[in-house]
Amino acid sequence: MWLAEKSMAKSCENEGGVVGVVTIGGERPSVLAEGEMRNAELLQTGAVRLPKTGDEVLLIRTADGDCVVIGRTGGEVPDEAENGEIFLTNGGSCIRIKNSGEILLSGNIRLTGTINIDGTLLINGAPYVAPSPTVTKTS
Repeated sequence: MWLAEKSMAKSCENEGGVVGVVTIGGERPSVLAEGEMRNAELLQTGAVRLPKTGDEVLLIRTADGDCVVIGRTGGEVPDEAENGEIFLTNGGSCIRIKNSGEILLSGNIRLTGTINIDGTLLINGAPYVAPSPTVTKTS
């Protein structure tokens, strides 16, 4: 264990960063590079994605001597991506924020809470018209 930590410390210090493979995922992942760095700090930039076992991640050493997971390597860029756009993907789901301001959601989408729509609601390109309430007579 001590030898693995020293090897990892040397790698981060000399090269400024090192790519490793996540051996234990989650909020404080363990990463195998030249040795195993356990309980690494995870840098988040607003979007949270906990690394899973097998992900390749970039580690850097902080001034305090801790290794920090900066991000995942080897992500695939979608063919339709334009410079400046944001894609959040995980499995079959995707959120795409386009340069035009349009937001595209794909996958199984579940909305909870109060939904306020300020504008026109289109369903399959046609404006939604709420059904008329039915009135029932009681005898």
